[in-house]
Amino acid sequence: MTYLTVRDAAYKAERLLEIFHELGFSAAPLEGVEAGVISLWEVLENLASPGDPNDSRIADLYVAGAGIHDLAAKVVMVWDNIPQARPSVQAHLELLASVYYTGQNAANARWDRKDDVAREHGSADKVIELYWGCLCILAGMKVELDDPFKSSGGQNPDVIATATDGTRWAFAIKTLANVATPATAAKNLRANIEKACQQVERASCDKAMVVVNMKNVLDHPLLRSTGAFPSSKVAQWAVNAQIGEILKPFYENEAVALEPIFAVKHRAAPVVALVAHTTVMVHTPANMRMFTEMKSMIAASVPTAGEPGTGTYGREAMALAEDLNHLVQTVG
Repeated sequence: MTYLTVRDAAYKAERLLEIFHELGFSAAPLEGVEAGVISLWEVLENLASPGDPNDSRIADLYVAGAGIHDLAAKVVMVWDNIPQARPSVQAHLELLASVYYTGQNAANARWDRKDDVAREHGSADKVIELYWGCLCILAGMKVELDDPFKSSGGQNPDVIATATDGTRWAFAIKTLANVATPATAAKNLRANIEKACQQVERASCDKAMVVVNMKNVLDHPLLRSTGAFPSSKVAQWAVNAQIGEILKPFYENEAVALEPIFAVKHRAAPVVALVAHTTVMVHTPANMRMFTEMKSMIAASVPTAGEPGTGTYGREAMALAEDLNHLVQTVG
């Protein structure tokens, strides 16, 4: 994998703040995007003596910085290189400016308090809609995003992307909540796939895919608690192992409830894209320890594991997920 310098990451994040300014949007002070940029500045200032990587405060700086860089890299690439797509993402950028939890590499609370005032963070779920929309644009598709301020309440797909051959793909994107056990996460995964299939069935589209954000069900502290992984490949195995702990009870106990949905031809492909990002420390090939963003996307067949069934366009959906994942890994 390619390792990016902190300076390059900071440049992309700062460019995102510039875009807000160009559009007249005020970034939430010391939160969200601005907090991520400040984290990167602080990392840059302390590169000569970076401190103890096992210190949670040091780790938090790298997590915040890596999360905002990954998002900013996709947004900036679209905004600066594909100007005709700007209207598609502008409303989500306005929302992003005010969102507190912006990174896809850390779990977020649904509620918290600031100055003794309760704050709800449902808008954090909209960030992955922007992220996914940017991926589709970078893949050469024409994109429509569900308006984040006049939300359809789940009546419309979150992203509709028209391919160069005219095929309209609808993506229903769900973010799982933080729960206590893999078994509960598996139940929630099944329930969210059901809701997503209902959502895309109402859509004006040719084909569809369910996308599930796993960021809130990954145990990010556990992944960082073991110190530096010997390589990025081993770190990726650790992330995928956590996803596997959820997929096991999902396939054993929950997926059977999805069989009636996929027993008939459905707009939704029998493939769910599971997005799981985190930030961990790894040993680089040069034998340096470095905090690194691990970005996993698993295309899981439903309702059974393995290759998608014949007579579906599951393999086409898997190929599309693979193309989008390539952009996840390479646009930085």
